[in-house]
Amino acid sequence: MQRWPATLMEFWSWNVEAACRAVDITLFYSPEGERGPRRRRRERAAKEVCARCEVAEVCAAFAVATREPYGTWGGLSEGDRRKLWRRTDQASAQLGYRRALADWERRSARSA
Repeated sequence: MQRWPATLMEFWSWNVEAACRAVDITLFYSPEGERGPRRRRRERAAKEVCARCEVAEVCAAFAVATREPYGTWGGLSEGDRRKLWRRTDQASAQLGYRRALADWERRSARSA
């Protein structure tokens, strides 16, 4: 069985490669009262950034495993994650994050 990342640095190691680091972070979070077409446009723009991100898979898995309630993570909006949470138990979600993190670490080691 894979272990949970032991340190905060291991837990967030993938974050340094995230495409969102070069974008205004407000794109990924809904301002108070945002609804309808405006919200859909912002989420679509955030998901476009995620679509070209090398760590989107691990980012999404992190957000699902930690039950992150806000923002767009790895191409998953708040609503997308709520749907996943209904059909994914916590243990499976955490295992999914560990696997995604390990896969990313293997790919990173090969390309280094």
